[in-house]
Amino acid sequence: MLLVWGAQLEVKDKNGQSPLSSAVRNDHGTTASLLHARGAQINTRDAHGQTPLSWAAALGRLGMVGRLLQEKADVNAAAAHGGRTALQAAAEGGHLAVVERLLQEKADVNAAAAHGGRTALQAAAGGGHLAVVERLLQEKADVNAALGRYGGRTALQAAAEGGHLAVVERLLQEKADINAAAAHGGRTALQAAAGGGHLAVVERLLQEKADVNARGERTALQAVIWE
Repeated sequence: MLLVWGAQLEVKDKNGQSPLSSAVRNDHGTTASLLHARGAQINTRDAHGQTPLSWAAALGRLGMVGRLLQEKADVNAAAAHGGRTALQAAAEGGHLAVVERLLQEKADVNAAAAHGGRTALQAAAGGGHLAVVERLLQEKADVNAALGRYGGRTALQAAAEGGHLAVVERLLQEKADINAAAAHGGRTALQAAAGGGHLAVVERLLQEKADVNARGERTALQAVIWE
């Protein structure tokens, strides 16, 4: 009824959400389809750089993801202003079924991380989502992809920081660079594991000749002391 009376489709709320983005976040599929049918932009971005599809993917809503893809949402809409592609968002949340659906639609497995963001593999590794890590590696995800500019992590650094030993092992099998330099505000894999108190990961990285005196914001030893 509000649409009949001229309600504007692209006016954003105080959180930068369009009506379509709000419908997706609240899992109102019928409303989302109606808004799009009335002219709402399917690839509109909110104040955080997120599209409706990336929100649906982040929340693990497979049905909504499928609906948006049917409506021709851009599966590779670039991340902006700290936002994520749909695949990056799904990987970060460990939503394997959504990851599979997006890969079917040719999602770019190596899409670059936005300012302060992560690639899909970096995001999955940071969350300890081994099944998603495995699936992305099957699709030739770059295990040593470049870091986000500020506070970025390689996949190995992200897994080490979270203490995810199984993921660390898998990435080492794929020749992850154990001594990759830290980004601005970041840490090497060993520094990250040491700072988090993840002894098993520290021991595994040392077995692989991680540089115990690598410089960054702090050395590995300083990270232990400060944390």
